[in-house]
Amino acid sequence: MTESPGVLEQGLGEHLLEHYAIDAALTRLGSERDETYRASLASAEDLIVKVCPLGEPREIVELQLAVGDHLARATTVPVPVVVPTPEGRTITRWKRSGAGLSDRMVYVISCLPGRSLADQRLGPEQVERVGAVHGEVTTALAGFQHPAAARRLLWDLSGLAELADTITPPRAQARVAAEVVRQFTASVRPVAESGARQVVHGDYSVHNVLADPTAPGFVTGVIDFGDVHISPVLYDLAVAVSNLLDHRLADPWVLASAHVRGFLSARDVPPAELRALAAAAAARCVQRALISRWRSTAGSTRAEYLQEHSRHDWVRADAAIQTLDSATEHFLAAA
Repeated sequence: MTESPGVLEQGLGEHLLEHYAIDAALTRLGSERDETYRASLASAEDLIVKVCPLGEPREIVELQLAVGDHLARATTVPVPVVVPTPEGRTITRWKRSGAGLSDRMVYVISCLPGRSLADQRLGPEQVERVGAVHGEVTTALAGFQHPAAARRLLWDLSGLAELADTITPPRAQARVAAEVVRQFTASVRPVAESGARQVVHGDYSVHNVLADPTAPGFVTGVIDFGDVHISPVLYDLAVAVSNLLDHRLADPWVLASAHVRGFLSARDVPPAELRALAAAAAARCVQRALISRWRSTAGSTRAEYLQEHSRHDWVRADAAIQTLDSATEHFLAAA
């Protein structure tokens, strides 16, 4: 049974009123896996409501909330904080009536100010600040432990070769895909897998950082801990770098190198990993493009969201693979 958005939001609104004493107008936001809503209240600041995916294990939701709590206590980085029920529960079960409708877990978090970096024109100084916050988050998470963090995600970059064997790229991009996978297998994975591993954000990208050019410190929020897991730090940095590649420029690494410079101000990265970073970023582009292709052909309800996020990834990967040497120069100079 499929519910219309209006029916879905009405039921969720009733759940929020009953369990959280929250009476709010709900606006659906884009997201890859869960259902995300902005809750607008008449006499208080807006909140964010998360409806977890069907079958999501409770320990994964607890992991995400625990990471936010840890960062709020261990850093000055602005992150969403959980809004409990009046009884103090951080996660509630939305019992849905109707044939074929399954119960869903719900949690509520604070809504942070600012706009997504993806909606802003960024300069090197601003990106360097974003990179410094990334380094601060990574440093803080090195001391974080949670049993659910040791999980394997589809977005784990270590599985790129297997992914490329499973999903055939478009014919026009086959050469780029093959070269990126070759570089990744030969030059990136051995370095990454022997380097530092820890809990990481997992998707520190322009879509998950909020900022306000008029605010002190520029960054007003780091959000979305849905991809938190244990990973090589190199892969996590590659996620951020891949989103800053600008294939339209003669030097596509200008903003990416600013992010790395900021990151290194808060977290050391060995030279061997910096030499592998550009190829790792190209690998992330190919990974994102392949997953988007697979989900679009499989009829996923999230296909449009993914396609929007990955629309430039093939040309980014091509630009990256042609400029690996200059990128490496940038990254080593940043150290």
